[in-house]
Amino acid sequence: MEREMLTLRHFFAFHGPGLHRHRLEALESGEKMAALKERLARDVKGVGWPVAFSELVNKIGDVLDVQLSDVLAAAWKKCREIRKYADSTAYPPGETFLVPLAEHTVTSVHHPRIELLVDDHLVATVDLEIEAAIALEGVILRISDARIRGVTTGSCTGSGAIKCEGFLLLEKKTEPFRLPGTIELGEGVPIGD
Repeated sequence: MEREMLTLRHFFAFHGPGLHRHRLEALESGEKMAALKERLARDVKGVGWPVAFSELVNKIGDVLDVQLSDVLAAAWKKCREIRKYADSTAYPPGETFLVPLAEHTVTSVHHPRIELLVDDHLVATVDLEIEAAIALEGVILRISDARIRGVTTGSCTGSGAIKCEGFLLLEKKTEPFRLPGTIELGEGVPIGD
C-alpha cells in the first residue's frame, strides 16, 4: 500500500469550513468579493452568493494539494552545496551519493490563482498567496546522475500563512513533527534546473 504523501493542505491542516468566521467575513466584505457578489446577482442567474463563496473557499484547499517533497526538492536542487553534484567529472554517472544536510529552513512562496467559471465563462479570478517556512534537521539526500532520487527524512517544524486577495485566512505554526521515513522521487529531481 502506497503511503499518503504530505501536502501543504496537511501542513496547514486546512479545512475550508473550519476557518475562523471573522477571517472569512473580512474576505467576503473586501472590495473584490463585494464586486463579485454584485456581479453574480446582476449577471448570473441561478448562482447565489453563498454557494459561490463556499465553492471558492473549498477551492483554496485544492490549491494546497502540493506535495511537501516537491516544495523541498525545488529548494534543494538550487542550493549551492547540492549543485556541485551536477558535475559529472567529480560525481560520475551511475554512482550514488548520500548527502546529509545541516539543519536548515526551506522557505516557499506560491501565488496560485483561482478562476471562477459559470457555464464555462470566466466570471472572476481570485489571487492567493501561500507562504511556508519549514525548518528541517536530520535530512539525507540520495543523489545520482545529477538528480535527487530520494530523501531520508528527519524531523521538522514549520510556519506559514494563507492570504486571499490580501486578507489573512490562516496562520500556522507547527509543533515538531516527523516526515515519512523515506521519500522516493521516482526519476529524480534534476539539480540546478
